[in-house]
Amino acid sequence: MRSGTTALRHTALVYDSREEYVARAVAFLREGLRSGEGAVVAHTRPGLALMHEALGPDAAAVTFVDVSAAYTRPAHTLAAYHDVYAEQLRAAPSLRAVADVQFGPDPGEWDLWTGYESVFNESFAHLPAWVLCTYDGRVLPEPIRDAVWRTHPVVLDDEWTRSDRYEQPGRLLRRTAAPAGPLPGLRPIGFGRDAEEFRERLARELVAAGVPEHRTLDMLLAATEVAANAVRHGGGVRDVRVGRVAGRFACEIVDAGPGFDDPVAGYLAPRPGIGSGLWIARRLTWQVGFFRAPEGFTAQILL
Repeated sequence: MRSGTTALRHTALVYDSREEYVARAVAFLREGLRSGEGAVVAHTRPGLALMHEALGPDAAAVTFVDVSAAYTRPAHTLAAYHDVYAEQLRAAPSLRAVADVQFGPDPGEWDLWTGYESVFNESFAHLPAWVLCTYDGRVLPEPIRDAVWRTHPVVLDDEWTRSDRYEQPGRLLRRTAAPAGPLPGLRPIGFGRDAEEFRERLARELVAAGVPEHRTLDMLLAATEVAANAVRHGGGVRDVRVGRVAGRFACEIVDAGPGFDDPVAGYLAPRPGIGSGLWIARRLTWQVGFFRAPEGFTAQILL
């Protein structure tokens, strides 16, 4: 299986030892370097040090990315990788990346990160990149192991194997990431006369809820983008509801329009023909979801 120059290859490796990871990753990257491709390694700091040593002189041609700052929320991770890949592709016609996936200890968040791995296939489909996502099989929970085969079209086992369990991103996201409906306990605050009054109302709620200043700004920017979409495409904002749910600040924006049925909306990196509003909103928050309800089409934002 060889790297292409026109579209994404999103593949996976579950490794059972440090030695297996290094051997597979180094061979994968060196093959690309010999062909003039860019190269990226994304891992924790100990993993980066391990790969730097194993690559020897070839390490000078590789970009090393510390994932500890990237895996904070799914869309932020997508955006961080997109920035790195775009920079690489300014200097090379195509690239290879080895990215060690950090899934976190909370089973309640695994579906969200599975959705991230799935939507990666569409978000970066236009990039001439071959990405090998690596998973440490020694600590891999069974639901994540199963998700590897559902989110990667090809998996490196004894050889490159096409997954017969792979799901299209839209289908998987509908099943795992779509909100079931309005969150309980939220309080209506209304939209106000215009976007400025909306932001003022929302800012007061964020301050009263004790949200840190920098995260308050994130929610204000994200909610403004979502509200602008509701005004532009949804016939205006009917209501705004806010409150805390399971430790997160939540904001629901209800509009008067028919809505849309596209679970990938906002996950595609901005480019000609694809706007940046929902991409920004997703990047700044923990989760953005959409659903239809009797009172109107609703955007649900969790900080």
